Amino acid sequence: MAADQQCDVLVVGSGAGALAGALLAATAGLRTVVIEKSDQFGGTTAYSGGGLWMPLSGPSERAGVADSREDVDRYLDATVGPEHRELRDAYLDALPGVIEELERNQWIEFEWRPFPDYYCEAPGAQPDGRSIYALNFDATGHEDVVADLRQPLPAEKGGWKEPFPLMIGGRAFLARLLVALRATDAVLIKSTELQSLIVSDDGRVTGARASGPEGEVVFAVDRGVLLAAGGFERNDALRHRYQDPLGSDWTFGAPGNTGRALAAAEAAGADTRMLDECWWAPGLMLPDGTPAFRLFERGKPGSIMVNGAGVRFADETWPYDRLGRAMVEGHAGGVSHIPCWFVADQEHVDRYGFAATRPGKEVGAEWFDNGAVVKADTLRDLAQRIGVPAAALEATVEEWNATAVEGKDPRFGRGELAFDRFFGDPSVEPNPCVGPLTRGPYWAWKVVPADLGTKGGVRCDERGRALRPDGSVLPGLYAAGNTMASWTNHCYPGPGSPIGSCVVFSALAVRDMASPAFGGGSGGS
Repeated sequence: MAADQQCDVLVVGSGAGALAGALLAATAGLRTVVIEKSDQFGGTTAYSGGGLWMPLSGPSERAGVADSREDVDRYLDATVGPEHRELRDAYLDALPGVIEELERNQWIEFEWRPFPDYYCEAPGAQPDGRSIYALNFDATGHEDVVADLRQPLPAEKGGWKEPFPLMIGGRAFLARLLVALRATDAVLIKSTELQSLIVSDDGRVTGARASGPEGEVVFAVDRGVLLAAGGFERNDALRHRYQDPLGSDWTFGAPGNTGRALAAAEAAGADTRMLDECWWAPGLMLPDGTPAFRLFERGKPGSIMVNGAGVRFADETWPYDRLGRAMVEGHAGGVSHIPCWFVADQEHVDRYGFAATRPGKEVGAEWFDNGAVVKADTLRDLAQRIGVPAAALEATVEEWNATAVEGKDPRFGRGELAFDRFFGDPSVEPNPCVGPLTRGPYWAWKVVPADLGTKGGVRCDERGRALRPDGSVLPGLYAAGNTMASWTNHCYPGPGSPIGSCVVFSALAVRDMASPAFGGGSGGS
C-alpha cells in the first residue's frame, strides 16, 4: 500500500478522550497521528464543563470522598443495569490507573468537585458526586498551542465567557492535553476528514483514507485505528432513520459530528448497537430557533413544565438526561412532548429572570416574535397562546399550588433529591425548588428535546476493540466515546459520563495496541 504517512496509531477525532488516548500512545513510544475533520480541535468537549465521572479515582480519594466499589456497583446495578456488564467492569477497573497515568504528566492535573450523581435516590448513589475536573489552565505562553481550540458555547446557549488566558471547563482539559502532546512526537492534523478504512485480505484494518486540504491522504497503520470522533447527531438522515421524529436541529454536539467515522467502521465490517440513543437534554428555545442548554431555571420556585396536554409529566429539576428522556419517551407514548413549555409567574421572573435575561431586564421583542416566549395576563389566555387545553393548564397549576405553599410536590417529589437542591434557591424554605405560581402575568418558554450527542455506535469489547456482527474481533479497529456504543446503556449515571468513558476506553484501546502481546486477534469477544 502506497501511503502518505506511516504510523503505529491513528486517532480519529480530537475531543478530550481522543487527545488523552493520543497522549498515552505517544508516551508509550507509539508513533501517533491525530486527524480532526474541522479546522478546530476539541470537539464537543470544548462546549462542556469538562467533568469526568470517575468513581474511586485519585482526585476523589485526595478530597476525602467516602466511597466504595460495592456502592458504585450497587448504584450502577440500579441505574445502568446488568447489560454489557463486562464493559462496565472494564471501565471501573481501569479508571484509577488511567487517571494516575495521565497525572504523571506535568501538565495534567485533576481535582474532585461536588456535583451529585444523577440518580440520587438509587442505592449506592453519591450525593456529593463522583466527578473530577481538570484544573483551570493559564494559557499564557501557550497561545499558539490553544489558538486552534474550539471556542465555548456563547452564554445565551448555556456556555460562558472565558476570561482568557485563563481557560476553564472542558477547554482547560483540552488545553492541558494539547500542551502535553506538544512535548511528544505525536502529529496533530486538522481539516482532514476520515473517508474510509483500509482492510487487508485477512480482515485486519491496516490504514485509512482521509481527505485534506490538498486532496486524499493515505495512512498506513501498524497497530490500530482509534475512532473517537463523536457521534452522528449532526446527520439529519441518520437521526430520522434511528430517532424519528427527531432530527439534527436541536443538538448541542459539535458541528462536525456527522457520523463519518461510524459509517467507515460499518463499511469495514463493524457491528453497531443502540443507535436510537442520545445523551438527552431539554433545550430551551432561543429566538433563532436553536436550543439553549440551561440548568438553572428549572430548579427555582414559581415554575413548572407542562407537555402538549397542559400537564406536568416529570420532576422539572431532574438532571438533563432524565428530563430530556422523559420528553422523548412521553412523545413516543402518544402524548405530545414536542414542544413542552416552561411556565412561570411574574414572581419567578422578577427574582430569577427569564429567557436568558437577567432579573430586572426586559425580555426583548425577538423572543416573542417567533414564539420562543409567550406572555399572558391569565393562565387561560397563556394556554390558548401556547396551544394547550386551558382547563388542563389551570387544573395543573391549581394542583401544584395546593401543596407548593408548603414546599411539597406529592406527584414527583421535586426538591427531595440532592441534585434538585443543587440548583434550587437556598433562601426559599422549606423547599428551595418549590413555590406556587400566583401572580400574573404568566410566562411560557418553549422547550424541545435536545441532546449533547448520540451515544450509540460501534459495538466494542472490554479492550475497546471493534466487534463484527458475529461477535468476533475486527482486528486493528478500536472505538471510544460517542463513536462507541456506550457502556452506560440507556442511562446517564453522573456528570462527566461521556468524557470519562471516552478517556478510559481510549486508554484501554491504546493499552491493547501497546501490549507486547499485541495481535488484535480474531476470536470472540
